Amino acid sequence: MYRPVLLLILMLALAGCLSAPPPEQPARPAVPLPTTIPPVQTTAPETPVPVPTTAPTKVTTTIRTPTPVPTPTLLSEAALNARIVDARNRLNNLIESDMADTIVYEPQEGCSVKQSRELGYLIDATTGESTFVKGDYGSISADLFTAPMDKDHEYVIIHTHPRMWATCRGSGIVSLYTFSIGDLEATAALTDRGYRIKYLIALSDKEYRIWPKVEGDWKSPAEIRQAIRRIENRYEMPFTYYDTVLGKEYFAVDSLMPLLAKELGYSYTANGVVMA
Repeated sequence: MYRPVLLLILMLALAGCLSAPPPEQPARPAVPLPTTIPPVQTTAPETPVPVPTTAPTKVTTTIRTPTPVPTPTLLSEAALNARIVDARNRLNNLIESDMADTIVYEPQEGCSVKQSRELGYLIDATTGESTFVKGDYGSISADLFTAPMDKDHEYVIIHTHPRMWATCRGSGIVSLYTFSIGDLEATAALTDRGYRIKYLIALSDKEYRIWPKVEGDWKSPAEIRQAIRRIENRYEMPFTYYDTVLGKEYFAVDSLMPLLAKELGYSYTANGVVMA
């Protein structure tokens, strides 16, 4: 029984081995596989990142320009003299008027003395303004002139020397026309306080004018007294006298002033005539 089966299997195997081979399939061309090329890392040149431009901060610098202070301009000499003449004319009209408060008094029996107040004008040589000043008997206090004065301006002081007389026995009082020593000392005091005096003028029988040859160089009271002593020593005579009736010392200024002005370095005129 087994033999026929084995024989059958053997025949089938041989048949399979001797059969014609199957027709060849045409060869398919090899399809190339896509090649994956790795991307080349290209480094782009770095573009500089623009830095945001900051507008410069506007700094405002305030330069303070000092306000120019106008330099005071003096009047011309002609304009100043015109104002001096005007003040002189007014004072000449007042010197013997009620404005001067003229009095006659008797210091003792049988003795009469006449006195009037000194009157004056302060003339601003910068602006031309004039200020009237009423003084005392025999003098004008320098303080009466300072109220309207400006230390940046220059001034002329013009004042009266009213005629003074006495009928007292033993009194040597005379009319003292020109500047008193007190006038010069008061002007020096004003200068020492910072005020500028161009001319000092006294009105009596003449117009007396005095001023330092060096601008502003008004001598101090001590220098004035020393100059008087030098003059008295040089001439070997006193220029002072004491009035026993009035109890006061007087300087013989009418004869002393030309010498004193020269000693102090002042210019001195009487009605425009140069005396020193």
